[in-house]
Amino acid sequence: MQQLDGEARCRRPDVSVPQLAVVADDPRRWRTVATTAAQAADGAVDGARATHGYFGSEFCEHLFPTRAALRRAVAAAERDDLTLVLLTPVANDALIERIEAVADELPRHAEIVVNDWGVARRLRAADPDRILIAGRQLSKTIKDPRLTSPAWLAPFASGYANEAFHRLLRRLGIARLELDVPPFATAAAFDVGDFAVSAWVPYGYAAKGRICKIGSTGQARAAKFSPGGRCRRECRRVREVDAAPPASAARAVTQLGNTLLYRHGEAESAAVRAGIAAGRITRIVVTED
Repeated sequence: MQQLDGEARCRRPDVSVPQLAVVADDPRRWRTVATTAAQAADGAVDGARATHGYFGSEFCEHLFPTRAALRRAVAAAERDDLTLVLLTPVANDALIERIEAVADELPRHAEIVVNDWGVARRLRAADPDRILIAGRQLSKTIKDPRLTSPAWLAPFASGYANEAFHRLLRRLGIARLELDVPPFATAAAFDVGDFAVSAWVPYGYAAKGRICKIGSTGQARAAKFSPGGRCRRECRRVREVDAAPPASAARAVTQLGNTLLYRHGEAESAAVRAGIAAGRITRIVVTED
């Protein structure tokens, strides 16, 4: 494979119609998600075929897939003619070692989403040609679902407006950026220079931590709401939905494990459509509803 320098690897692709990616906990559900993905993509993609399958976890080290699960995902991606995209979270030393080990077993065209600078550095040092993507946790943007007007975004619109940040990404050979759609966003939210942009719909993440709320329900009282407890993957089966958000909340929210999510409103959907029309969004990533 021809080695690319950082600038060439980061150059935004010429895509007139955005790629369509699907995310599922179980790769066997990629096909199911794909059948409704075009309609679920905030009305921005019409009739497109899914091109990428996302697998893994952005937010929890306990959910990083085993080697066996990853082999099944590789097989499913080949079966469904999808490019595999491995999601990785913030990682401790042990998990960094696991991520680096499984990366060597991925197909050469597979992509890896990194949310940890140490993971990005180790993967790039190990393989100059590996396709790396900057995950949503590396994007420092105000995304509070309680926002009631766009004025709240003005103090800190986006960390990607910083050219020094761009230089760091280029040194790491980052291929593209994964972005949420902030409340009251416009197409300008996706203006990140020459980097390719993936926009996630119909949910954005507002915050995450090390405390798994639903995972605490089965713990002894002294162990509730503290990190380090045994993970039974409760978040794969149960989520907390704020069916009747308070009047002060601008967006409906969902608690999924250790992560708080918000669902897009019409303003966010319009921003995605405008971002595509402006040529700034080149991939739509659709999560299961």
